This record gives sequence, structure tokens and C-alpha cells, in this order.
Amino acid sequence: MKKITDLVIMLIVFVVIVALVVLGLNYYFPTHSTQDKSSKTTHVIHKITKAKKKQIHITALGDSLTQGVGDSKNEGGYTKRLQKQLKNNYQIKAKVVNYGISGERSDQILKRVKQSSKLQNSLKTSDAITITVGGNDLFQALQKYSTSSSGEFTLALEKLNIKYATQVQDLLKQVRHYNKSAPIYVVGIYNPFFVYFPNITQINRAVTNFDENTKAAVSQTKSAYFISVNKLLSRGQYQSAKSLTELKQSSTATSVNDMQISKVEKNLENTKEKNIYLSSSDHFHPNPAGYDQMTRLLLRSLRTHEQWLYKK
Repeated sequence: MKKITDLVIMLIVFVVIVALVVLGLNYYFPTHSTQDKSSKTTHVIHKITKAKKKQIHITALGDSLTQGVGDSKNEGGYTKRLQKQLKNNYQIKAKVVNYGISGERSDQILKRVKQSSKLQNSLKTSDAITITVGGNDLFQALQKYSTSSSGEFTLALEKLNIKYATQVQDLLKQVRHYNKSAPIYVVGIYNPFFVYFPNITQINRAVTNFDENTKAAVSQTKSAYFISVNKLLSRGQYQSAKSLTELKQSSTATSVNDMQISKVEKNLENTKEKNIYLSSSDHFHPNPAGYDQMTRLLLRSLRTHEQWLYKK
């Protein structure tokens, strides 16, 4: 009987101790009712939305690819196509002013930027700037040195690369001088003779080196972006590994000595262009399908970098 009494007393003591502990915890760490709305902290999230511009102004600067040579639809190459696409995709009024002149090298485009007040004013008021450059620098040199020995040809291209690298840097600096913030979109070059001479590595390498120089200058320029068109426009429909292998197997020319651009151009007269993206009239510039592709790639870059679209 005594054992039962002791057990009951111990149980009562244990219950009392637990009760005291619970009361103590509530005293030092009071709980808050989830129903007490006055003690709640309300977090208001303010979503910041940028105001879009109602209209934009783009200056298109460059050579024949900006002018639109080869566009049998007379849509100004990529410029009018881009203007139309921006209007359709963004429901804004877009004006693309074309300052492209066929045949101009990088130094000639640079000279225009320095001397033309009309072009300078257009750059100053631009929301975005597009540039095509480099093609004439390279292919005018190819015409000049295509009859030279392989060593002379290689040396001439190395010197040209150094000269072009400096000129394209100066061009971008000068453009940025007239507009400090508008994004600049620079389109690279391509090899218009690739489908006829896919195995002449000197020309393919020269195109790649020019693109690398342009890309390096672009990377050193604030809010500037490089758009590569080399693979697409050079290869045309020969994009797959199988079709490219077959194309290379069909050509026996392996050296620049096997090719003279003046003779190539003469031999191609009045023949249908082999590359689906190039013009049959000169076998050099994009046709409407080629300009469609240029516009697509350019628009993709504008979508990725949309500083031009929003008000400051």
C-alpha cells in the first residue's frame, strides 16, 4: 500500500513540474496567434515595369550589305525587313535610315562618319545602330593578290588583318563618340565563293580571321554585339555534315592558285547561283532569301539585347 502511495505522489510531483516548465516557456517565449491580424507583417511587392518607347530610330551604317545590293525585291536588304519585323513584333513605329554605300571599305565608312554631319546627326538620335563592314576590305585584297604566290598571298592577308583590326576599332570608337549609349549590332562577313571552292582554306581562314577581328573590336565596345552570318551565308543549303562532305568531294581546287576571282566572276556570268542565299546576278551579295536570314539573325540579337526598346 505504501508503494502505491509513493508512486501516486511521484506522479503528482512529475505533473506539477511539467506544468511549471510549460508555464515558464510561455512566459519567456509567448506564442502569437495566427488569427491576430494586427501582429502580422504585410509585404507588398512592387513590380517595376519599364516604359516602352512608342517609336524608335535606327541608323543602318555600312557597305553594300546595308545598301541592299542583290535584293531583287527592292526591300532595301535587311533594313526595310527589320523595320517591318520590329513593327509587327513590338507594335511600335520603327524607322531604319539606310546609310549603306556599296563598295566601301572600313576606312571609307570611318571617313564618312567623321565628315558627314547628316550621318552624325542620325547617329546622335539613334535608339540602335547596325553596321556591316569588312567584306570589301577582304575581297578587294583577294582580287589584288589572287595571282600572287601562296607566300605573298598569306603575307598580304596578315598585313591586311592588322590594318583592318585597327580600322574597325576606330570605326566603333567614332560611332560611340556620337552616341554614348545606343546598342550597336555589327554583322560579320561570309565567303561568297565557298560553295565553288570549299577546300581553299586560305580564303576560309581569311574570312574567319576578319570576323575574329570584328568580334574583338565589338567586345571592347560598350553595349555592342556581333552577329555571325559566315556559316549560314557561306554554306547556303550545305549545312549538314553529309551535304558538306559531298560538296567538298565535288571540288578539286585546294589552293588560292587554283582560283582567280576575276575569272571566277566571268565564268559565273549568266549562270544560276549554286548557293540558295546568294544572288544569281552577281554571285556575291545575298538574294531576298539571304537578306531574310540576315534580318532573322539581327532581330534575334535585338530581342536578346533590348536596351533600344525602353525609355530611360
